[in-house]
Amino acid sequence: MSRAFGLLVKARARLYESGILPTRRLSYPVISVGNLTLGGTGKTPIVIAIAEQLRDRGFRPVILSRGYRRVSRGIVIAESDWEQCGDEPMLMKQRLGNVPVVVGADRYEAGLVAQQKQSGNIFILDDGFQHRHLHRDFDIVSIDPIEWAEGEALLPAGRWREPKSAIARAHAACVQEIEGVPGPDLSVPTFAVRTEIEGIYKDGAEVPVATLNGRRIVAFGGIAKPERFFMAVRSMGIQPAECVHFADHHRYSTRELEKLGGELLLTTEKDAVRLHGLTSRPFCYLRISAKIRAFEELMGLILRKCFTGR
Repeated sequence: MSRAFGLLVKARARLYESGILPTRRLSYPVISVGNLTLGGTGKTPIVIAIAEQLRDRGFRPVILSRGYRRVSRGIVIAESDWEQCGDEPMLMKQRLGNVPVVVGADRYEAGLVAQQKQSGNIFILDDGFQHRHLHRDFDIVSIDPIEWAEGEALLPAGRWREPKSAIARAHAACVQEIEGVPGPDLSVPTFAVRTEIEGIYKDGAEVPVATLNGRRIVAFGGIAKPERFFMAVRSMGIQPAECVHFADHHRYSTRELEKLGGELLLTTEKDAVRLHGLTSRPFCYLRISAKIRAFEELMGLILRKCFTGR
């Protein structure tokens, strides 16, 4: 099956490169942040970091996202109901405030809606590397160096959406810094990304870690790589009584949350989005951010390519 998938990926790429499959352009530059594997490479924090940088420089960024596992159809603007837009778009909206997040399976159509509403003047395409229907001016691929070193087993047997050689299509790569793991040698400009813990939060306010001492905490995560969340929690001196895994984007039930036990629940910021209105139990979440080394250099590459084509 993976061999057949690989042939389909290759055929699709050729159709786009030959122009048989059309690529549509929006009126403003598009920066894509994507990856070659399924989830867990830190795309969302990178999208947030780039949106903040653009906003700080006077741009009006708009994020275009698919809205994976949302219950709605068509094009939706993220506001307050995560089920309508998906957990990651809602997380980005909560973190970025005045940056619009427009959700649609067809990101070109979502961009048109944003343009009609005059929502901004530059787009960030979330998880867009394979969404080639929409022209992008700058392509960033986020990489987990552990996955990169392990091979490239394509879907459905493996986690790879495309072979490693597809990195040549990108303008830059952002590689997660993982202690003891060397970064890959790539053919495109490469920028190391460190995951920085911002703290433990509850209802948008930071909670001093010292106040958690002595409490029986159950940590849980429904993300692609929950073990990294558990490691981050322990690195803060918090020793959960139990660590529970759920599938990525898991839709929790009240009963599941009640059964988790413990005195206090601790989860990821993305999971916390999905808990809204589900439980009266106290819960906190871990907030992280992406710190891109040589960020000024990366932003220089992005803006030069977007506005001069070089």
